This record gives sequence, structure tokens and C-alpha cells, in this order.
Amino acid sequence: MQPISIGVDFGTSNTVIAVVGADLGSTVLKVPSRVGEGTALPSILCFRPAEPNPRERPISSAGADAIADYISRTGPARLVQSMKSFLGSRAFVDTKVFTHTYTLESLIGTLLQHLYDATGARELLTQAPLVIGRPIEFAGASPDDELAQTRLKAAFAFAGREADRIGTEPEAAAYAFASRAKGRHLVLVADLGGGTSDFSIVEVNAEGAQPKLTPLAQTGIGIAGDRFDYQIVYNAVCPALGMGSQFQPETKKLPIPLWIYANFASWHQLSMMNNRQTLRHITDILRTAVDQEAFEGLVHVIRNEEGFTLFQAVSRVKQTLTTQDTAKLNFKAGPIEIDRMVARAEFEQWIADDLSRIEATADEAVRTAGVNPANLTRVFMTGGTALVPAVRELFARKFGADKLVGGDEFSSVAQGLALMGVPR
Repeated sequence: MQPISIGVDFGTSNTVIAVVGADLGSTVLKVPSRVGEGTALPSILCFRPAEPNPRERPISSAGADAIADYISRTGPARLVQSMKSFLGSRAFVDTKVFTHTYTLESLIGTLLQHLYDATGARELLTQAPLVIGRPIEFAGASPDDELAQTRLKAAFAFAGREADRIGTEPEAAAYAFASRAKGRHLVLVADLGGGTSDFSIVEVNAEGAQPKLTPLAQTGIGIAGDRFDYQIVYNAVCPALGMGSQFQPETKKLPIPLWIYANFASWHQLSMMNNRQTLRHITDILRTAVDQEAFEGLVHVIRNEEGFTLFQAVSRVKQTLTTQDTAKLNFKAGPIEIDRMVARAEFEQWIADDLSRIEATADEAVRTAGVNPANLTRVFMTGGTALVPAVRELFARKFGADKLVGGDEFSSVAQGLALMGVPR
């Protein structure tokens, strides 16, 4: 293949690479692994000590191979996930993996190197411009946008190829929509991923050989699928692990600090809780916890790094609820076994506030563009969170079910990024 442009969508949950060839069509590169082939690389790294000398740089694997290596581990292993969620965090500088220190840029760069090696993209990257994506607003409580974008660019440079252009993810999704559209449209693009929800209002003219796009407004918020997972953990798991109970360090009983459970319920925070200082603080609480067994379950998950197993169970619940009214959550944590049904109505109640904030962000895009919602001809929904029924119902209610279109939910942004690099 002779590439004209290459797009890489580094995502919170998955990373995808797409190429535009001479026919101006976009192709998603397949990602082979030991367990099969897919169109995306799960944004996960597994590190294991080097053998026979554990002082050497750890051995890493990525994606499905990282998951397989972690699950089958017989010795020490470190799993790193949701790296994109840290990009805008000034508090995250680096992390220790066994005897080596990794910056966030080097972690993301390592993931990208695995992506390039698996897909055979290294040679292609020497032949065509590279366009990478970024959300409108990075994830986090108060993300530093300049820091996040600088780190993102540095990560790609670490992987061996600097980006020629950075495009916003909803605009890239608009290019993917335009590549298959006909005629003229006023489109609301909703890119609903793992870490962020981004919106763009775009005028699309697809009457010529190459579609023309006129962006009118863009908005974004750091709430999406990972936040929905958080709500399941916080509401269905944490109460069984001591949340709401007490400990008695002296004469007076005190509530167990909620910050423990707030961190525990977020994968990217939970994965960082297994450090000496945090564990010492938590085990001090354990000594005088009123509900010893429940709190032991929490400590067990942190100490044994079973967060991945927990979030796999939670992800299965969320996925099941996209097609069924109930889903079974089953998870064992030391002395505690959680076995309960989660109803879709219950889940939707947990995420109601998050949905309201997503809705307000979409409304802001429409308002900023100065368009009448009734004049929108299409609402293009992409990203894994677009498959959640409550999300689709929200947009169907606001704009009309007949206007909703989708497809390639996990790869349209990468395809759009590649299309953005085509000379006009």
C-alpha cells in the first residue's frame, strides 16, 4: 500500500491506526495478537521483570497480549491502563515499574511502538504525514490543556515519529461521516469514548469528488464510558468493601474516608494505589475497622492488583446492559464475594447526572454554533459509549431517532484523522 496519509487515534480504552491510500479510501490496519486479530489495540501495557537479570528494563507487551500475559502471570507483573486519563494531570510525573522509572510519555510511547510493530506500520510512517487526535477537553478534574497536548506530542516522538498535525476527535469523526455521506448536511457529531465526550457542529458538502467541511463549533467534557464504569463500582462494589462503615483509631468511631473509594472506583487511580504510602495508610485503618472482613476485601484488591479483574467484570455488566434489562455482577475479593444483579434502570439512575452533563455539553455546541436544533439533518454518533441505550435515547429524544446515524464506532475517528491529512 502506498499511503497518502496516516491517522492514529490514541484512546483511553483502545488505540486505532488508519491509512488513506491512492483511492482516497480509509483502511483500518488489523492488529494481530496471540489470541486473534482485531481492528484496535486495547490501550493496556503489561510489564514483567526481565530474565535472567531483573535489573534490566522490564519486558512489555500491549493490548490483548498484555491482558493474556497479566492473567497467566506466575510472578510479578504490572498492568497499566487508561494512560490518556493522566495526560492533563500536573500531579502525575512518573511511575516506578519494578526498578525502572517511566514517564507518562514513555508509557504511551511504548504502547505506540507495540502498535506500529504489530500492524507493520513503521515503514508506512516514513512515507506519509501522520495526523493524531486529541479531545476537545482532556479528562480529569482540572486538566492542563497545554501540558496534555505537549505530552501527547512527546509520546509520539518517543515512539519514533512526530505528528505532522493534531486534529480534534469530533472533527475527525465528521470527516469519517462526510466520506460516506451524499448531499449537504448540518451535522452534530458526538464522539463518545472512554474518557471524554466531544461534540462538533459541522456543515458538510458531499456533492463533489471530495467532501468539504465547515466546522461551526466544538465542545467537550471529560465524562464518558469510564465514568459509567466508575458508577457501577462505586454503587455496586464499594458498599460491599466497607464504604459507609467506620473505624475506631482512638475512642471515637469515624467514617472510613470516602477518598479511598473514589480512587478505588476509577481504574486509572486504582492502578496507582498499590504504593507503600497509600497501603500503609489503608492498613492502619484496617486494624480498627468495624467491618474487618469487608475492608479486608478492599485491601486484597489493591495489594494483589486485582483491579483489572474487577473492571473486566464491570465492563461485562455494562456491555450486557446494552442489549438486556439486567446483568449479573460477580466478583470475588479475598473474603468477600459479590454476586448481584444490576438492572438497566438502576444503572441509568447511577449515571443520570453524568448524562445531564453530557447533554449540557452537546447543547453548548448547538448554542455556540448559532443553529436551530430542528435544522440538524444528522446526528453522527461514534465511540463505544454511543452504544449505551440511555445515551442513544437521550439523543433520539432531543433530535429525533430518524436523524441518528453511526457505524464503525471504534474506528471512525482514526479513519477521519487519516482523511484530514489528505491534501485538498
